[in-house]
Amino acid sequence: MRLMVTLALTASMLWGAAEPGFERLFDGETLKGWILRRGVGRGYVVENGVLVCPEDGGGNLFTEREYADFVFRFEYKLSPGGNNGVGIRAPLDGDAAYAGMEIQILDDQHEKYKGRIRPEQHTGSIYDVIPARTRYQKPAGEWNEEEISASGRRIRVKLNGEIIVDANLDIVQDPALLKKHPGLSRTSGHIGFLGHRTRVEFRNIRIRTLP
Repeated sequence: MRLMVTLALTASMLWGAAEPGFERLFDGETLKGWILRRGVGRGYVVENGVLVCPEDGGGNLFTEREYADFVFRFEYKLSPGGNNGVGIRAPLDGDAAYAGMEIQILDDQHEKYKGRIRPEQHTGSIYDVIPARTRYQKPAGEWNEEEISASGRRIRVKLNGEIIVDANLDIVQDPALLKKHPGLSRTSGHIGFLGHRTRVEFRNIRIRTLP
């Protein structure tokens, strides 16, 4: 009985306890339901019930399904200097940060980034477009909880319980920026993890679609 309880608690931690209206996107064992594009090395792997972008891997790991309006929840853990991101409303091909949108995931306090990146490149930012509030990410090696919600033109990012982005995309008016980021006008697409040859781990990945 004790073993069964322990296994149930471990599964709940890794894959997420049942939440009304939410669907698990990762089964803790396989990459079923996901598609790798522009893969590098080993791409993404499953280790001990956790989805991992290894140091010798990367690329874009997308959901097979497309989503329009949604609440996307997950946990992530960075290695020192880790760099990844979440593509939303993205096509399968092209650079998701521009053809769709990317919500940045970065160990932005690491020495190789500290003072060398723009505000809209920090964790939680709509990459290259809208900066996030900073200092809410836990240090490398610790688990972070993130929620990304998309409802029409409103994008909101919550990190460890704090809202760090709450933006209406219509505030973006610069013609050059809009030309560079055609994905800002997309109303649906795939969700994906965008790896860059640094180790980043993910677990408890789930989504609720909005009407």
